[in-house]
Amino acid sequence: MEQKSSSWNLAKHQRSWYSKWHTWAGITAGFVLIIVSLTGALLVFEAELDKWLYSELYDFEKTGNKLSYQEVTEKVKNDYPDLDLGGVFLRKETDVYTFFSNKKPFYQIIANPYTGNVTGKRVYKKTVMGFIRNLHRTLLIPGIGRYIVGISSLVCVVLIVTGLKLWIPDKWNKLKHKLTLKWSSNKKRFNYDFHYILGAYFSSFITIIAATGVMITFSSIVLIFMFLLNLQSPKSLKSIFNQKSEYIEGKKPLSIDSLIAIVEREIPETSVTGIRFPSDSLGTYTVNTLSPYSTQTGDVSFIFVDQYSGKFIFNSHKKELQLGKLYLNWVTPFHYGTFGGLPTRITALISALATATLFITGFIIWIPRIRKRNKKKKNITY
Repeated sequence: MEQKSSSWNLAKHQRSWYSKWHTWAGITAGFVLIIVSLTGALLVFEAELDKWLYSELYDFEKTGNKLSYQEVTEKVKNDYPDLDLGGVFLRKETDVYTFFSNKKPFYQIIANPYTGNVTGKRVYKKTVMGFIRNLHRTLLIPGIGRYIVGISSLVCVVLIVTGLKLWIPDKWNKLKHKLTLKWSSNKKRFNYDFHYILGAYFSSFITIIAATGVMITFSSIVLIFMFLLNLQSPKSLKSIFNQKSEYIEGKKPLSIDSLIAIVEREIPETSVTGIRFPSDSLGTYTVNTLSPYSTQTGDVSFIFVDQYSGKFIFNSHKKELQLGKLYLNWVTPFHYGTFGGLPTRITALISALATATLFITGFIIWIPRIRKRNKKKKNITY
């Protein structure tokens, strides 16, 4: 009997400890995570929302054949000679060529692929979706903001772990009861049950989103750690991104169309999603590609190509970065739910909204408790 009582006291003490951690973690990071989760929900469909908000940039008559990539690039360079174009995104969902500049304020130039005419020039950070992205990543606080978001995401993982510990029944025959929402209960009880049941159902999804958010914030540290796990020096990462072309005097760089043709020939069934132009006569083309199975596997590759010969200097599609490549391929697709197409994007959207709801219901639970505690303290004082 005494042993049973001792075990019960220990369990009660542990529950109290988890409850305190859960409460204070929620109070500390709650407001930040409400902002991050609501903005994250919108960013799941960022391209589609941007196209809807700025339809004038994307609505144009699609007549005849598309111009070559090189023709459109040359026309944009001629029309905007002072912009110093850094590269181009080739997005299927918008059917436009989106160029970006190398210099601040980092203009985005959207071009009609059928005529080469520029439909819009803008600073993406100043658009609605650019504002939402910046708010999501940095809370609009320069420098330290992104680390506040990263640490808050880490706290979110702690909240899920402690919340599950508080929710898990002491006997498994009570599991069905713990997973059932009682619609007839009073408002206080309903909110309490809804909070814990919602957390139980979405715990795995929210943990994935929060953990990948931490990895994105601290990506440089994560990549170095993964290289060390592979028994590689962190210097390997620097050498990968510091490739050079073999300069050939008098020879012109490859056209963008020739570059794309080489990439698609060397890696069949792949599609080019973006190209960064060489920064100088020794620089390389950086080509981002997507495999046809990317919606299932997250298989994203990047290739450094000699701007004169078209030779692949580095190809992540073939040269396995192992854990490093795993990070590059999976973290962002898992964070935004893009790895499985529309179904996983919808799941990510609902999970983000569930995260915000958890913090709101959590505050509703906490506020009466803190009022009651303060009232007791006041009565003791008098």
